[in-house]
Amino acid sequence: MSAAGVDGSDKKRSRSSRDDPLALPEKKKKVSVRRDEASLPDPDAWVLSDADLARMKCAQESAPRPVKIPTLDYFKPPTRFHTAEVFAVRDSSEAALSAAKFLLGVSSSLDGEPLRRCSGFWVDWDEEKKTGLVLTTARLIRTKDSPDSGWSGGQEYAPRADVTVHLLNGTSAKGDLVYYQPHYDIAFLNVEVGQPIKLPSFREEDVKFAQDVFRLGRDDSLNLRITYARAEYKNPNMYRRYHNVHFRSPDDHGDDNEYDNGGLVIDLNENVVGMVNLPKRFGSFIPSSILLNCLDSWKKYRCIARPHLGMMFQAIKLLEPAHVDMLWRMYNIDHGLIVQEVSKGSNAEILGIQKGDVIESINGKPVSTTIELENTLMITCKGPSGAEVHISVGVFHTLKKQRSTVQWTAELSELGEVLTS
Repeated sequence: MSAAGVDGSDKKRSRSSRDDPLALPEKKKKVSVRRDEASLPDPDAWVLSDADLARMKCAQESAPRPVKIPTLDYFKPPTRFHTAEVFAVRDSSEAALSAAKFLLGVSSSLDGEPLRRCSGFWVDWDEEKKTGLVLTTARLIRTKDSPDSGWSGGQEYAPRADVTVHLLNGTSAKGDLVYYQPHYDIAFLNVEVGQPIKLPSFREEDVKFAQDVFRLGRDDSLNLRITYARAEYKNPNMYRRYHNVHFRSPDDHGDDNEYDNGGLVIDLNENVVGMVNLPKRFGSFIPSSILLNCLDSWKKYRCIARPHLGMMFQAIKLLEPAHVDMLWRMYNIDHGLIVQEVSKGSNAEILGIQKGDVIESINGKPVSTTIELENTLMITCKGPSGAEVHISVGVFHTLKKQRSTVQWTAELSELGEVLTS
């Protein structure tokens, strides 16, 4: 076959392919391209000069920042007040919001290093000096906790710590630590403020067992923490003082509660019923009756002193009902405080009070709970630290099955009471 024939046939096939729409398409030559090479961009297309980078940075810095509007911002609550467990008391949230107007943030530092962050609240106002008095927990300046229990001593405090009060308008003021008391674990701070402050309303009667309460605190951003709980009375042990009422909270899911220390405890009518002093799920608060007595002593004597009894008790009324019935059948006793511990060398030991005996009255007033005992001591034994007071104690001696009235003289002290074995 000649070259011309070949060329002619090729041209003929080429024309027929173009003219005939049913003709098969002409096969194209395959080009092999490596995948890694095909995915690489053109280097000249993405390399930016220093001038380009500078212009981009300048444009980013000069661009207007997006405005954050609190009313449109998603807010994650610090506590679970919105959960199903608190639906029954959600209508009382206005009481919590109203009481929160008295609630502040407080923080401390020692030698320039942060120490604690807690809450506090206004309790008094001095018109002449334009200063407000803040009540908070003495944990604010605590540098060392008790190694064993609350009754063994060992806590350490730093009275020279710097204290800052975080006001609700976003500003801060220096807090002057004017007093702290280890037994009740409370502290008072003076704060200069430019205008009079409104003070909370205290409920003089203590909350009842299982009464609904709100625990209020402020976190390190001053966001309000609201925790629903019920008041629970328990007998003291080595970790519980005389004056504690406890929380039973379904709304607490293991959050960091340290900020609530020193915060408010209110009833559903906004009345202050206590101050938080251990904000765990089954933590505790100091009831308002104790707080009012502490405030009264501070105003009169610039101290909070109390007699040390050297004993630990259990209230008969807080025992199991069947146990109370048994004691009534055996001793005709259904109220009073059972002596659980007697401190070695104390007046109680010297006067013959033993474990198992029952304290029925203090200075002629019947006592059924340790909070009643503490309030009775604070009311009838007020005075400056170091003063002597005379205490009359009605005792039922269990082993002898007889009653006696024991008289002793005690010295008032601001120190935390310690029991020794």
